[in-house]
Amino acid sequence: MIGSVPPPLLVNRANGSYAVTDRNGRLLRLSLTSDEKYRLWTALEEIPEALQEATLNYEDRWFRIHPGVNPFALARAAWRSFVAGDRRMGASTLTMQLARQRWRLRTHTFSGKLRQIGYALWLERHFSKRELLEAYLNLAPYGANIEGVGAAARIYFHKPAAELSQDEARALALIPQNPKLRAPFTTDGRQTLQQAWRIAYGDDPGIERLWFRQREELPLRAPHFAERLHELFPGKGILPSTLDPTVQGLTEDLLKSFIRQHRTQGIVNATAMLVHAPSMEVLGYAGSADYLNARIQGFVNGLKARRSPGSTLKPFIYGLALDQGLITPDTLLKDAPLRIGEYQPENFERNYYGPLSATEALVRSRNIPAVALLARLQKPTLFQFLRQAGLRLPREESYYGLTLAVGGAEISMEELLVLYGLLANGGEYRDLRWLRACEKTYCATDLSKAPSMSAPKTPENRRLLSPEAAFLVREMLEANPRPQRSFGVRSFGYDMPVAWKTGTSSGLKDAWAVGLMGNLLAGVWIGNFDGTPNRQLVGRELAGPLLLGILEAVSLERSTDGARPTPPPGLKRVEICPLSGALRSPWCPHGKSGWIIPGVSPVKTCTVHRQIRVDPASGLRLCRGEEERGETRVAEFWDGDVLELFRLAGVRRDAPPPFERPCEDLAGGDSGAHPPTIVSPQPAMTYPTRAEGGNAIEFSAVGSGGRHRLFWFVDDAYVGEGDTVLWPGRPGRYLVRVVDDQGQSSATILTVVSAE
Repeated sequence: MIGSVPPPLLVNRANGSYAVTDRNGRLLRLSLTSDEKYRLWTALEEIPEALQEATLNYEDRWFRIHPGVNPFALARAAWRSFVAGDRRMGASTLTMQLARQRWRLRTHTFSGKLRQIGYALWLERHFSKRELLEAYLNLAPYGANIEGVGAAARIYFHKPAAELSQDEARALALIPQNPKLRAPFTTDGRQTLQQAWRIAYGDDPGIERLWFRQREELPLRAPHFAERLHELFPGKGILPSTLDPTVQGLTEDLLKSFIRQHRTQGIVNATAMLVHAPSMEVLGYAGSADYLNARIQGFVNGLKARRSPGSTLKPFIYGLALDQGLITPDTLLKDAPLRIGEYQPENFERNYYGPLSATEALVRSRNIPAVALLARLQKPTLFQFLRQAGLRLPREESYYGLTLAVGGAEISMEELLVLYGLLANGGEYRDLRWLRACEKTYCATDLSKAPSMSAPKTPENRRLLSPEAAFLVREMLEANPRPQRSFGVRSFGYDMPVAWKTGTSSGLKDAWAVGLMGNLLAGVWIGNFDGTPNRQLVGRELAGPLLLGILEAVSLERSTDGARPTPPPGLKRVEICPLSGALRSPWCPHGKSGWIIPGVSPVKTCTVHRQIRVDPASGLRLCRGEEERGETRVAEFWDGDVLELFRLAGVRRDAPPPFERPCEDLAGGDSGAHPPTIVSPQPAMTYPTRAEGGNAIEFSAVGSGGRHRLFWFVDDAYVGEGDTVLWPGRPGRYLVRVVDDQGQSSATILTVVSAE
């Protein structure tokens, strides 16, 4: 029967303290257990031999040979206590003391002592002497609510047990025998401990050289970070982190300074996080502006909270578009009113800039070009890309739709910095690294391979963007001009390039900024944890200066590699027409250097600048066969909608002169001309209509090369003229055709169904 009894649980390590240290080994936090104890599990190999031997010599010199109890000591103690009537003396072995600690036994009675002996024998039956010594040193009382040598070393001497000196080890060995009186928290306690020292070690002056710390001196540094590590690694007692104390201190100081300067604007809270981009080691982590400020819910960790990121995901739309051959950094995009189905996005400023390059559209954070690009992405879409990066998007792609471009899905700062790490690491996914590789015996386990986030994992070293796209997006973001001044008193003057992006959530509840400077990756968020809006919460105006201030301050204090990334071999420099964004043609008056990805980028020669023949007398264009009486000029040929965009943006562009007469050979008279492009209706869509009417279907098209007159037909029936017309739909299937003023046409199929 005895052999079938399962072994007891020697130590309940689940209810232990955790100790978080920075990258230099300094303690950030030592936590209390659920029963308000300091109890830090420490492996025996991490406990100095001096402490082990001092404890055994003082507590139980026969520990290694007795079976759990010392019968001679028990007999001597019984004789003196109960027969001779002398002062009561103890006879508990180390194993008996462990049994008392483990099962909280009352051993001042005869029955209690018998139970203690029984448990000690049981422990010796199931565990080795090494295991029992390890357990004792982790449960022994060291005064007040301190249990175990690991916690005692951290509290009394602010160091791990492995680094205790011989004098420190010998002093700690004296406390468990009478922890209430010998705990060196008070003058009396220190005197009592000194008396015990003299009895045990004679006139050795070692204790005079010791300085005992108080529990109140335990640090509470980077509290959000310490709590986050405990969440991510709940089974670890010692957490040797990557946190840089210099970076952390600067970050916290700058956040507090920022809040002080903007308090009158209602700004009371902010978060910041810094990462060493190549390794993705977390260097700085401030989850709120003030952890102890209950009015702003400062104890809440805003860096793991998921909120609308505004425009901060736009760089990845452009990265995917580069990889899918939709754009180059110089491709001309349209910032103009857009409607895709029932969705009609708007820019933050509610205005339009007209045609602009992809780089300019990203830097200016224009919503409409980003949404238009997002609608064209395929395999992966932005949603699929985010899922591949491990983001926990709780709903299906159809729920978010095109709003992903403007903050339609919530994301945390931790997740956002992992995404921006792709731009620093050639498109390669690297998870956040929270723990450093241990070099000393007291953290011998290699924790660098431990999982670093609680989100679903993406395999390390998986490439989610090509190196070429990652490089180009970073370079595009480096074109973002810095704010004229920081939130402090000096202007930004540091010349290291910064690739940065801001975001503002709908309703002015969140202001974001993320940036790369050298090998530093940082993100800041400003807002209220309860979601209270504030009209000052605009990413570029508020979060941008704070981000740049933190990056510059940290880079001045910490060695930062400022070398620009080397262009990947898959990129090629070409000459670009700066006006059209296409390859420079012989007729483009100017050129500039630009990047393309050979075999991927949409490479075509500029057709905006074209050579035409003009009658010098009338100024009109000539048709083919009449060139001998004219002169050669270069004209700009813009599609009709682009010309209108230029006009709305206040930019004058001269249209080519009209033809002197209709040309039979249109290609000869208008080199590069093509039929109008139908924007709506789309052939893959079904358009609902109601029987009572009131929901007309929009027909819109883009005319080519400056030809402005467009004529619309439905099944050969004329329905109107213009770039956009409205047609009162009725159920059925129709052929919709548009014809320009030179007779060129395009057609599409329209399907209309009755709305339920």
